Amino acid sequence: MDRYLLFKECFPQIPICRDAFEKLCGGCEAVEDGERGFALIKGNELRLVCVLENFRRQGIGTGLVRKAEEIIAGRGFDKIYAGGFSSGLFIGVPAENIDADCPFWEKLGYVKTGGCAEMKRSLSDFSYENYGIAVPEGVEFGLSPICPELKAAVAAVEEDWVQYFDGCEVFCGYQNGEIASFCILGDDETCLISDGRRTGSVGCVGTVPKFRKQGIGLKMVALAMEELKRRGCESCFIHYTNVYNWYAKLGCEVFLWEVFLEKQF
Repeated sequence: MDRYLLFKECFPQIPICRDAFEKLCGGCEAVEDGERGFALIKGNELRLVCVLENFRRQGIGTGLVRKAEEIIAGRGFDKIYAGGFSSGLFIGVPAENIDADCPFWEKLGYVKTGGCAEMKRSLSDFSYENYGIAVPEGVEFGLSPICPELKAAVAAVEEDWVQYFDGCEVFCGYQNGEIASFCILGDDETCLISDGRRTGSVGCVGTVPKFRKQGIGLKMVALAMEELKRRGCESCFIHYTNVYNWYAKLGCEVFLWEVFLEKQF
C-alpha cells in the first residue's frame, strides 16, 4: 500500500509532499485494510484514518477504528484521542467547520471536546506595509533571546506555553522596552502544508493583557511573516488556532477545520 497516495486521494486539500508526510508519520503504527484504507496510531492517539471514497460506508472505517482501539486498550490505556495534540498530522478529525457534528465518531462512542482551524498564507505576495497596522509610539519589534522576562510574558498569557519557549526562535513586540507580544518563529517547518518548498510558521502567538487591543500583536505577526519571506519561505503555517478571523486580517486562509474527539474505555 502506498499510504501517501491514499492520503492524498482522501485529503486533496492538504498540499503536503511525500517526504514531509513520511516524516510526520514517523513512529506511528499502521493498521491496514488491504488497498482500501489504513489508520495510524501512536501511544493512545488515533492520528489518522483514511478510507478511499469508493469503499466508504461499507464498515471499513469502523473496522479500522475498532482495531486501533483494541491495540491501544490492550496496552493499558483507558482513553483514546482521535488525532492528538502532539501530532504533526491531524490533531483532531477533519470536519466541514469547527462546530460540525461527527455522527460517524459519535456512533462509535466518541465525545467532542472542542475544535480548531489550520491556516496558511502564501508569502510570495505578502508585505506588511499593505496592511497599515497602527501601533502606539514607543513600540518596536525584533527577535528576542530566551530569558526570564520573555517567559514571564508568556506565562501572563498562557502558563502551559512556557514549556515550548526553550531552544526556539522568538519574535516579539516591545513597548518602551517591555515585552508586549511574542510568537515562536519557525523558518523550516515540516507540516501539513510542506510541499517541497521552504515553509515557515508562527506559533504560540500572544499579547500580554495590558498591551492588548492596540494592534501590537497583529503587526508583530505581519513583521514575523515578512521576516520569514526574507529568509526564503514560500508560505506560512498557522497551527491550531481559534482566532481565525484575526489571522484573516493578514490574508491567512483556513485550509482545514478539525474537531477534537476522545473516548473513555
